[in-house]
Amino acid sequence: MLTRCLFFLTMMAVVSGAAADNHAKVSGTQTFKGDELEVDWVAQQDGVPPSDAERGKWRVSMLERRTRRLAPVVKMSKKWVYCRHYVMGGSHYAYTEAVSDAHAERTFPRIGSSLCVAEYNPEGLWKETALLETKEGCFRDVDVSPDGKRILYSFKASNLGDDFHLYEMDIATRGVRQLTSGKGVADYEGCYLPDGRILFNSTRCMQIVDCWWTEVSNLYRCDADGANITRVTYDQVHDNYPALTWDGRILYTRWEYNDRSQMYPQPLFSMNVDGTNQRAYYGGNSWFPTTLIHARAVPDSPLFFGICTGHHSLQPGELMRFDPREGREEAEGAWQLEPLRRAKARKVDVDGQWGRVAAYPYPVDENSVVLSFLPQGWNRDPNGHPKCRDHRAPFALYWTDVNGARELLVSQAGKVPCGRPVPLCARDLPVRLSKAPDESRATGIVTIRDVYVGDSMKGVPRGTVKSMRVVSIDYRTAGIGCNGNSGPGGGGMSCSPPALGNGTWGVKRVLGEVPVAKDGSVAVEVPARTPIYFMLLDKNGRMVQSMRSWTTLQPGETASCVGCHEPPNQAPDFRKGTAREGRALVSLAKPSRGFSFPKDVQPILDRRCVSCHDPQKYAAIPDLTGTPVRDVRSKRHWSRAYLSLSRARQIGAKADELRWTADPNNPKGFVNWIHSASVPTPLPPLTYGSRVSRLFTERLDKQHCKALTDVEKRTLACWVDLGIPFCGDYEESANWNEEERARWEYFKRKRVLYSTE
Repeated sequence: MLTRCLFFLTMMAVVSGAAADNHAKVSGTQTFKGDELEVDWVAQQDGVPPSDAERGKWRVSMLERRTRRLAPVVKMSKKWVYCRHYVMGGSHYAYTEAVSDAHAERTFPRIGSSLCVAEYNPEGLWKETALLETKEGCFRDVDVSPDGKRILYSFKASNLGDDFHLYEMDIATRGVRQLTSGKGVADYEGCYLPDGRILFNSTRCMQIVDCWWTEVSNLYRCDADGANITRVTYDQVHDNYPALTWDGRILYTRWEYNDRSQMYPQPLFSMNVDGTNQRAYYGGNSWFPTTLIHARAVPDSPLFFGICTGHHSLQPGELMRFDPREGREEAEGAWQLEPLRRAKARKVDVDGQWGRVAAYPYPVDENSVVLSFLPQGWNRDPNGHPKCRDHRAPFALYWTDVNGARELLVSQAGKVPCGRPVPLCARDLPVRLSKAPDESRATGIVTIRDVYVGDSMKGVPRGTVKSMRVVSIDYRTAGIGCNGNSGPGGGGMSCSPPALGNGTWGVKRVLGEVPVAKDGSVAVEVPARTPIYFMLLDKNGRMVQSMRSWTTLQPGETASCVGCHEPPNQAPDFRKGTAREGRALVSLAKPSRGFSFPKDVQPILDRRCVSCHDPQKYAAIPDLTGTPVRDVRSKRHWSRAYLSLSRARQIGAKADELRWTADPNNPKGFVNWIHSASVPTPLPPLTYGSRVSRLFTERLDKQHCKALTDVEKRTLACWVDLGIPFCGDYEESANWNEEERARWEYFKRKRVLYSTE
């Protein structure tokens, strides 16, 4: 039997697929040359060359099948727009800003770029027309206005002379107008909203990634003409690729790691178009997917398609389909394709890179998408590992279904890779209305129905929780100095560290504590547009459980939860009490600084402890003095007391190499905290923090230092439960030279300049 197969790297469209498309007596491969469809027909019997008539029949058969397969695509739109650009990503999937005054890493391979439209051609490849072209710059992130008359895109004219900003083209006239501007900021990944405004990703927040030296991008909104730019998300690190759903919500990727590893997760989030109701949509508390990006909802369906990719990888990865009704963590609702089958969860940093790789799926229906695709996968090195850093990889536009049938629409051959495809047509966009934001308000309200509900509180006796601490997170402006962390969630570094290695990632402000009712309900008024998280406390003010994410409310918004990490699809039990049971709301204001060891803890130690814990008097006991200790790598001055309580370990023998790290699980340590390399999955209650720290269980709870007041003990417990922060802001106890100080001040001024608060 003859089994010849022609394989073309950039011009192949596989004909195998669903059983209905199989042919009993012939096999073949579609290939494309220019705009013409060619077919290599192969007989199944050796020595039987095909006749011209047989070739003609085969060609007709293939064209009929192609027409049948693409009918839903053509019905959706006969024209699709996209950009040709380098494959997006850097050392990390989200590092694509390429800001002209970047802190450090910037990825901008100049291989040419164009804004294109492809039109349906029943005889072969779709007809491609370049609307705009550049040799030195880059076009990216197209979207089409609801009326189908305008194309939104981001453009950067040159490597260092310009930055990405939003532009809009009138399709009829091809007239272009620039919507946003500003040297030193990147505006990209734009999305039209139903009310005519635009949601986009931007570096205007002037933050740097906690674990590296790269700019952070959050979501912003502007008017149709680019005016009235308003920040929508207040997130620790990157948000990516907002996309409007058929029912009027926004799906987007949010990278987060408050009190857990930076490597996992990068989950999918959702929110209303006005920024309200920001919440995890898939993978918020799981190892898998490592990164869920480029997600789009299927029209009129609960399903969505997305790309499961890695942490340290470019953006392309494995195409998957998700059904949130089946679950929202790990692989509960995930389906792998070719063939369609239940996905298996995994713990992989560089995930989704070993087979076919895809990006930017646009669902046609529940079983097929148009997307940027590399069906042959990345090239391999001599050891068989995929070369998944190839910015020039030949991604082309395809239609594919869940079982592997596919048709090539636009070839990459000899050109730049194809990016995100969007149908060029009018469409109805529903609006989800809410009463917020109310710009006359500066606060929002959080209500929790029962804090004992959910796996994170499993086994905790009712009555244990007496209050809830509300904490906000401050984000760093620039990266100066660093230290490292390691743990079950993976290792990494922390720039401008506010704590020792394995301590908290960020500066934390304690907004206050509010009482929890006997029925487990709680209600609190919090500052709007402020990232906050919650910590449940016992009668002694010690942590029972802590949220390791955050939420942000818009002005006037009321947000509610059933409990503490309850299953996302779980409805509240209305037989239980309500969160406003005859009580007035407790209102909290944002304090002027974060929790500071020198300002909040050291004064207690000076009053109560230093009289004994002074090496000048008693050399054999822990030194609890405030004597500064220089850390060369972190560029901080810690204190002797801080190092003693955290059981810090010195690294480096020479004075110019001196640096320190701490182990939160050291059995000889005085304190035990939820550290920065912990797992992404929910932690058991009552197992971390001050409740199980030897400082309390073996010392203070056994009348060591009887002079300590209850308030002082609660302050010490708060320090442990926050993740042993040292700095109340990122400049405190800094050991910076003039150049480093000048760099910090430069980006600090930029933050003020581009602030929209």
